[in-house]
Amino acid sequence: MSQSIVFLRVVRALALTPALLCPILRAAPTYVLQRTAGPITVDGRLDEPTWAKALPLTPLRDLSGAPAARPAEIRMAYDDTFLYVAARLPAETLRATLTERDSVIYRDDDFEVFIDPTATGRDYLELEINQFGTVWDLFLTAPYREPGALALHDWDIKGLRSAVSLQGTLNAGTGDDAGWTVELAWPWASIFGHSNHPRVGEPPAPGTVWRMNFSRVDHPAPGQETNSVWAPTRQSIIHAPEHWGRVRLSGNPVGTEEAFPPTIGLWIHGNAPGLSPERFRAWADAGITTVIIGGTDANIAKAARWAKAVGLRTVAWVWALNRPDDPALDAHPDWHAVSLEGKSTFREEERPFVGYYRFLCPTHPAVRAHLAEHVRRLARLPEIDAIQLDYIRLPDVVLPKALWPTYGLDMGTLLPPYDFCYCPRCVAAFGKTPDPHDPEWKAFRLGQVAAVANAAAQAAREIGKPCGAAVFPTPRLAAGMVYQDWARFALDFAFPMDYASFYAEDDAWTLDRVREARAAIDGAFPLYPGLHLPDYKDDPVRLRTFIRELLRLNPEGFCLFDDSNLPADLDLRAVPRPEAKPTPSTTSTSGD
Repeated sequence: MSQSIVFLRVVRALALTPALLCPILRAAPTYVLQRTAGPITVDGRLDEPTWAKALPLTPLRDLSGAPAARPAEIRMAYDDTFLYVAARLPAETLRATLTERDSVIYRDDDFEVFIDPTATGRDYLELEINQFGTVWDLFLTAPYREPGALALHDWDIKGLRSAVSLQGTLNAGTGDDAGWTVELAWPWASIFGHSNHPRVGEPPAPGTVWRMNFSRVDHPAPGQETNSVWAPTRQSIIHAPEHWGRVRLSGNPVGTEEAFPPTIGLWIHGNAPGLSPERFRAWADAGITTVIIGGTDANIAKAARWAKAVGLRTVAWVWALNRPDDPALDAHPDWHAVSLEGKSTFREEERPFVGYYRFLCPTHPAVRAHLAEHVRRLARLPEIDAIQLDYIRLPDVVLPKALWPTYGLDMGTLLPPYDFCYCPRCVAAFGKTPDPHDPEWKAFRLGQVAAVANAAAQAAREIGKPCGAAVFPTPRLAAGMVYQDWARFALDFAFPMDYASFYAEDDAWTLDRVREARAAIDGAFPLYPGLHLPDYKDDPVRLRTFIRELLRLNPEGFCLFDDSNLPADLDLRAVPRPEAKPTPSTTSTSGD
């Protein structure tokens, strides 16, 4: 039996029971949908026991991922006939004008529900409701961005029950209203039985996962509109189902403590010797949910096909500003980064630390265009679910401390051979002769790197694929060490490389860095901390204990580096899955 299979059996036992494993990289918020605690009368009052026990969804954000200007509290539950949605929407002024069904309701202040029942971005459903209780329900064959996409405005949700309750006076304009509440009962027969599918008036099986999103639209002043959403799409539209949240149906009643299954990722090399479909099946059977695949485009495509065949989520591993194997760079010496000493990464003998550090200038428009096209090319592969950027930074102006002796360096002060990018284009864009100790010069380079990351992420989204990045442990550390303030990155997920041994630190340090990183991004996107497996090869008890603590702190999941370092003879079966947060006993209005 291979070392990989032995190790991954242990990982499977560590994470969750097989019935709870979910092969999805969650680049968005999640929710566990539970059964009602009794009958629900759809009157908009939200006074049933179910709404006191059901957990609220995570707070709304704007489409970019920033905290929302307008909060909402949304809860869900279900029974054998209906999916129920309840929303509390604080508002100082209640207003509505549209009373005809299937009007363009978002021209009023409204509440919106989106359901992609197959999680494919095809044949999805939308409902909008305003403060009059007027409904607009649509069936969409595909997102609007796709040629030939149809939005069927005359499609109706058969059997829909809806109600609105107002806490104030509609259209009074006094500014002293409290808000409004919405209650919906959406028949299962119009969710999973639509289009060419037979109508099935019952919920799907426990464990089924689909995509949803929610939005509130407000018009604070004439000509103004704000959108607050559950799952940010990192673009100006909500019709990007690949970014919507994940909802998993549970067989338990509301109030049961349970968590959405974590993502367990594995970095793999697409050209690794012995890579085969059987290895991917072993990883999937053992509980790995996601593989991040590196290598040439052809290697990535082949490995991704094998991964998809066994239900694994696939992420293309893209080297961004460090591109040692890119033949296009040979013809473009001006693309390369330049040090304070004037040395260029175009020439191998002038590269810092190692010969493969072929870093590029983050300001050069041709560099950004070249990287964006590479991302688009991989994103177009049907077997690829998402993109991960690596080396989205400059060379290490400060190495992790444990590596200083390797190079005979003391990097407690700035060393000119390792400080980049002083190329003519960057200096000209900065507008004055840079001083290496000038905070403005540092901020300029941080901004340029962030701009590259955001342009590459947008290129992936143009193809309908989420984009994340492998990053240094926290935005603060990354900014000081490699000019990578990834709190500025418009990501869908991040893999902080929390390799404690590189910093001469221990697992407590890593947990502190995860806390710091979570606070820095304030929930803008999920984190999947990366674990450096060689650090644990001689101490399986330490690894078991650490992952248990990590999942308690960061229940979204973690990643393992890498397939070539999976240790043998680890026994982590005794590690329990993380406990869910306690369910509140009463309903309260919450926001950011």
